[in-house]
Amino acid sequence: MNKLKQIVNEYKASPSVVYFLLENKPIAIGIIALLAFTLRFFLSFQTKDLLDSLSSALEFASIISASFIAILIYFKDFINKQLITSISVTKHTVVFGLGEFSTALLENDMHSQENKYIIFEKNMQNEKIEHFRKSGMGVVEGDVFDEEQLSKLNFDTMDYAVIALGNDRLNVELATLIMDYYATKEIKSPIKLVVHIINQDLNAVFHQNIVATSNKESQIDIQTFSFYEAAADTFFSENYVDGQTNEIIESSEGYNIAIVGDGELALNMIYQIAKLAHLPNENKLTIHLVDKNADVFRKKVIKRYSGIEHVLALEVVAKSSETIEFYDNEDLWFTNNLTHAVVCYDDEEKNIQIAIDLFNKTYIADAHDMKTRVSFAIFNAYKMSNKINVNKEAFKQFFTFGNVKEICTRENLLDEKNDLLSKLVHNAYADNYKPMDIHDLNDIEVLKKIHDKWYDSSKLSDKLSSKAQSKHIPMKLKALGLQQVKSQKSQNELLMINRAILDATLKQDRNSLNLDNERLQNYSHQLPKLWGSEEDKNSIDIMYFPQEYKTMFEKLIRAEHNRWNAFHYLNGWKYKEVKSKPKKEHDCLLPLKEFKKKELQLTILYDMYAILYIPNYLANAGYEIVEGKY
Repeated sequence: MNKLKQIVNEYKASPSVVYFLLENKPIAIGIIALLAFTLRFFLSFQTKDLLDSLSSALEFASIISASFIAILIYFKDFINKQLITSISVTKHTVVFGLGEFSTALLENDMHSQENKYIIFEKNMQNEKIEHFRKSGMGVVEGDVFDEEQLSKLNFDTMDYAVIALGNDRLNVELATLIMDYYATKEIKSPIKLVVHIINQDLNAVFHQNIVATSNKESQIDIQTFSFYEAAADTFFSENYVDGQTNEIIESSEGYNIAIVGDGELALNMIYQIAKLAHLPNENKLTIHLVDKNADVFRKKVIKRYSGIEHVLALEVVAKSSETIEFYDNEDLWFTNNLTHAVVCYDDEEKNIQIAIDLFNKTYIADAHDMKTRVSFAIFNAYKMSNKINVNKEAFKQFFTFGNVKEICTRENLLDEKNDLLSKLVHNAYADNYKPMDIHDLNDIEVLKKIHDKWYDSSKLSDKLSSKAQSKHIPMKLKALGLQQVKSQKSQNELLMINRAILDATLKQDRNSLNLDNERLQNYSHQLPKLWGSEEDKNSIDIMYFPQEYKTMFEKLIRAEHNRWNAFHYLNGWKYKEVKSKPKKEHDCLLPLKEFKKKELQLTILYDMYAILYIPNYLANAGYEIVEGKY
């Protein structure tokens, strides 16, 4: 009975009778063979003896069965073409390449009734093709770099194109080909290209030299995506760099993080740490690079993020995980204020083995009392990850991260819901300080303005800087004893709540500095002089500039400027007295205490706004500020 129910459910889930019969070939062949055998046997038995009738019936049954399968295969291809045609006339997504990340996206959305997919894959031996075809997704076979093959697709109804061929260069090449095809064919319908690029340098070149020079008439949005960057970003959206308590952020003590790894994930973990690790008391952070070739990896880190030594300290621990010395290194694993030990090789099997050995050989005696959070990347072992993360009796401070299926969702890759906060920061609120300013996200014109500014590829650096600023909001809130939580309340209600709690928290500091709303608004009237003549700049009235950093508000202003500096250092910017964005040179790339010119000191308003507009950003994005639990 259970088997029968299973067959019925498979039939209901199958896109057609043909697919169901092909998936259940033994049953289908058995039934057809039995019917053919029976029919032939009774017809033959009227004129032949028993043995001849049996022989004739068996031969006929085998011929009919083989023919039946051949017909099914023919109709399967026909149905696939019909399926592609059916999907192509409606809004749909095309996935180029069926690798690990695009497979996770499709798996997550496989049972969606709203979203339609076509897969473009050259390797028809890929075992996942039939899996997705059975769920109603169309499959196009061919070389994606052949324009004739591209012509099989309907770009007029294509909402998204996900490009993940398993090679950065090929992904960029295909994205460029589609952009050219779009322009040549004068396609007017909007489309969003999601391009998987791991190498950050290539990503920057792609945006600045290809996307920025593309045909502006074509309505193409370009979003690049790196799994390793997303994994690191997700990790630090759930973990504070200074640990889950407030001990370090309330002190001036230095702290440490161990990064065990030597690949792309390790590089991206370091990048995220360096952007986030800016605390009010300027606590010094040291990252310990742990690997048998840690010296080589350190050079790789500095090559990728050339200004990182302006931001934090890098210490080399050249130990092999194959030796006991790796696990017996008490100077590392039990160093003071080691907030995180992150095992993040690109090889998950290696991560699992190191984590097991760290548990058994290093931390087992302290497993229940240790403060260091040990995290290791597991990309596909979902059940094992869940057991480790849930069983805190046995694995109190051991956690997993990097689950491909959780990261590669439609919400993350296509809808960009997680980027709304970054988009709001990038769009900004009024330069003339307006504490109750909020964007009407139901207004099409407002959304278009936010959208167009976000996708202006000529301002890529500003966009990434805005994203880094939005990711630092939880650190600022933590310093104030607050945190953000998702809420279903209206945006206006959230703004009232958020504004009240932040203003109350900062009231004493702002009063002591004579920085009430009216004074800030008066001060903001000086900002237009930044873009005026030399006479305008000389007439700037510096109504406030921090000097002693005794209040938390001033310390947060300094932390925000340090964060801004760090982002630019990490991305290859240098200080120059005359600003030049094309050359990556900036006159503000100094500590605040070295700001002597009036036009530099006036920019302190933007650092203040990064704090004071937090209630607005969060309310617009659907977050409520509440008392922190640390």
